[in-house]
Amino acid sequence: MCTRKTRSKSPSRAKSKSKAVSTSKASTPPMPESDKLHPAYELLTLVSGILILVPFGPFVAWQVFWCTVWEFVDKKTLNLIGLCAKISDVVGPKFKGLVRHPKDGFVIILLVYLGVFMPALFFYELKLSLTAGFNYKRCLAFNLFRIGPMYANFMWVYVMCHKEGHAINGSLLRRGIMDSLFGSMFNHWVGMFHGVIPGVFTISHIHNHHKYDNDENDVYSTAYRPRDEFTSWLRYVPEWMAYATNASSLVFFIRQKEWNRVVGTVLSTAYYCGFVALIWHFSPMFCFWYLVYPLIEGNILLSVVNYTWHAFIDPEDPSNDYVNSTTVVDGMNFCLKEEYHVVHHQYAGVHWSKHRALYEKHLPEYKKAKASIFYGENLFVIFGSIVAKDYEKLAELYYEPGDMTKAELVEMMKSRLRCAGVSVAKRVGRSAKSKAAGEKFMSKEIKKAM
Repeated sequence: MCTRKTRSKSPSRAKSKSKAVSTSKASTPPMPESDKLHPAYELLTLVSGILILVPFGPFVAWQVFWCTVWEFVDKKTLNLIGLCAKISDVVGPKFKGLVRHPKDGFVIILLVYLGVFMPALFFYELKLSLTAGFNYKRCLAFNLFRIGPMYANFMWVYVMCHKEGHAINGSLLRRGIMDSLFGSMFNHWVGMFHGVIPGVFTISHIHNHHKYDNDENDVYSTAYRPRDEFTSWLRYVPEWMAYATNASSLVFFIRQKEWNRVVGTVLSTAYYCGFVALIWHFSPMFCFWYLVYPLIEGNILLSVVNYTWHAFIDPEDPSNDYVNSTTVVDGMNFCLKEEYHVVHHQYAGVHWSKHRALYEKHLPEYKKAKASIFYGENLFVIFGSIVAKDYEKLAELYYEPGDMTKAELVEMMKSRLRCAGVSVAKRVGRSAKSKAAGEKFMSKEIKKAM
């Protein structure tokens, strides 16, 4: 079980080879009007983004600030985070007989903590709210504890829902009674307390995002707008929310006449709505701040994550895997090698323990493509540099610049962030050759796991 890393200096990050260059004027030509989305749609997404961010953004910022302080204080004092990780490293292997992969024994510990303890605390809070009245201080404290030090709890919930969604039959547990009873517990129980609606990872993420890889059919594609503008992300937030609530995916599956996925999405969403309605029946105020708010908060954060993971597009080859997905070697924000995002798209569903090896297997291709790679960096720092148009900072953070000067890196970052539009979205998906190679590899992996 991994712990959150502190950033170490990249062994390969080269020093700047030129003086600072001006970045006030973009080198790429402006996008033609015919390549932009409809003005009415852009206005709608902008207004929707503002309506989401203005009331809820301050609460999210407050939580991120205090969970950062929490981690800092813990590391300087008791180091409970490190202690929990050590306990998991010792105890986790004892449960390897209950999981499909011998390195996943820690999953059982997470199921007890996130699937039993945290829900029990939630219902205890509900009981107090019904008997003693809703308490804002307890609400703030609970939501801070729910997200965890440096959002560690949120990280684990998201990662495990993601891994479970990609697993065979949607389960990380070994076949048998455990699998039958708790096989999809992260997506159908744990996640609901943290803003993950059932069906998002098990259906939409797999059969839309990974099938179309950020192209025009991907319901949360980042390819339509230049990513180096804050307003582009602001417009992206409601698009992400539409996916996170299964709304846009449902419309897509209906249009594609994929009726089995339509039914699955409807039933998954109805299951979540039924749970929310039950809690709302007891206390609307409690339901909003303990269930609905986590949905909004979590997906504001996840919109930042996916926006950054798919922020760069190669103007010369929009289907270039190594540019289109961002790789953060030894990433700080997620565990289980989640930030080897190129590997994740090339070999979707491969066990996390093989991500590093698959990254190293393709290193020549990464270098040839001048891949979007950063080292040991905070994903939110990369995002901030992107939307602030701080190309020089991105050039400094870039992992392996090779013989490129800083001026060349700046221009590369700028052109890749500004490569956008309807025509780009039509070409940005992975190449057929890359998809075929990934599917061939994964078919062998699936046979091994059966």
